[in-house]
Amino acid sequence: MLDSPQSDAKPSVVANPRRVRRETRKVLRLQIARQVVAMGGATALYRLLGPEPFGLFGMVIPLLMLPRLPAKAMRMAAVQAEKISGHQRSAVFYLTVLLGVGAALLTGGLGHLFSRIYQAPELVWVSWAFAGTTLAESFGLTHLACLQRELKLGKIAVIRLVSQIAAVTAAVLAAIQLQADVLELGVWALIAMEYVQLSMNTLGYWYSGRWRPGCSVKTEIKHLLRFGGNYSLSRLIFYTGQNMDKVLLAFVLGGTQTGQRLLGMYTAMYNLMMKPVDVVTDPVTSVMLPALSRARNNPKDYSRIAIGFYQFTAILLIPAGVGLSVLSADVVSLVNGPDWNEAAVMLLALAPTICVHGLINISGSLLASVGQTGRLLAAASMLFLIQALGYAIAYWFASQFEYGPDVSVHDAFSVGVAVSYSVVLSVFTVPYLAFCFSRVELAIGPLLLELAQILGRSMLMGITVWFFQDLMVSNGWSLYFRLPLAILAGGLAYSVLMWSRIQQSVLPFFKRGREVQV
Repeated sequence: MLDSPQSDAKPSVVANPRRVRRETRKVLRLQIARQVVAMGGATALYRLLGPEPFGLFGMVIPLLMLPRLPAKAMRMAAVQAEKISGHQRSAVFYLTVLLGVGAALLTGGLGHLFSRIYQAPELVWVSWAFAGTTLAESFGLTHLACLQRELKLGKIAVIRLVSQIAAVTAAVLAAIQLQADVLELGVWALIAMEYVQLSMNTLGYWYSGRWRPGCSVKTEIKHLLRFGGNYSLSRLIFYTGQNMDKVLLAFVLGGTQTGQRLLGMYTAMYNLMMKPVDVVTDPVTSVMLPALSRARNNPKDYSRIAIGFYQFTAILLIPAGVGLSVLSADVVSLVNGPDWNEAAVMLLALAPTICVHGLINISGSLLASVGQTGRLLAAASMLFLIQALGYAIAYWFASQFEYGPDVSVHDAFSVGVAVSYSVVLSVFTVPYLAFCFSRVELAIGPLLLELAQILGRSMLMGITVWFFQDLMVSNGWSLYFRLPLAILAGGLAYSVLMWSRIQQSVLPFFKRGREVQV
């Protein structure tokens, strides 16, 4: 469908709690399948490639993702707008493509600069190789926004699952071919995965949306640019703060093979920690912003939808953080293999972040749904400053104290950065939630009380898992048996402790039937 004047000012669909739960149910099921595929691919790549290519990938991630944010912000502006005309959609499309071209060039250019800072000459060609993926993504962002505005979120999830399967297959096949020279060329497997995934996503959005941009004409998009500018800047600061750890590690560790190995381990552990967060928050945020934007004129529905998402996220992610903290060593041994054992302490330090990361992630959608991007920018700036201070303290501790003959300053700094990341986000969460809730006129007290109860029962579950795991280890049980059994024991213990809340706030997202009141 080409744009025409008749398509101007097309209203978005109406959201209500029942429809939101139905769409979230679709997305959540497909997202779980997608993360299973991603985890299977990651396990294969960790064993085929080793840590070094992931270290190089960790260096390029900030250079790749930060320039993409302005184009993604324009997509969010198109999703959030109450009405958007056909000409405005076309204008957003051409603008996002233009921003994508600029972002690709910026990624390649930054590769030259940071290759000298990191003392890693290969970062130049790796940055240019990854740069094209940004352009591939930019062609589909406006079509993705159209699907989100219509709450066709199940279709989006199907597209992403198919793309994930194809991308993982391409990466594993490339890794098998590159095993003979993995230290130099192993990163090509990761490059292939990025190209296949983003290109297939774009093709899927174009096919499913059945919308085609029309001719570029002069139209009013100042309100979209204003929202996109503030949102882009706030996400830029948020993302910079959350990736400052990798930038600092790359700068301190340098481009040596040992440095890339430690950075690769940290990047892999960070990604592993984020898996449960992504499983929960990806479907939540994909539904939350369009749903709340559609429901903002109905305070009762708005409150029910928002609180329901926070309860759902907390009930799933807080026990996941506690459980991964207890089982971190076994998880690394099983997923990554014996060559990664020294990374277990990094995962142990990062795992508690799971408890709060999801709550922070979805709060951006809460403020954006009512156009409070300026407030989001202020909160992002505060978090950035606190994170910078935390990393400075971590470096000071790593360089001032001795940690034994087998622990270098670089090892200590890697773990210190992970600890700082967890501590800063944990301390920041409650004030940030209180700030966000006050801006949308929702009461934070009942939610904080519920979060405390969830944390307490999750700790009881963690003690149960630790005791059960210790019993199996002392009896010489194999890793392949004790880890699944420990996870099962934790799940059963938590279900017993939280069954009533799980029935009310989680199960309605997984099964059809009568909607449970939030």
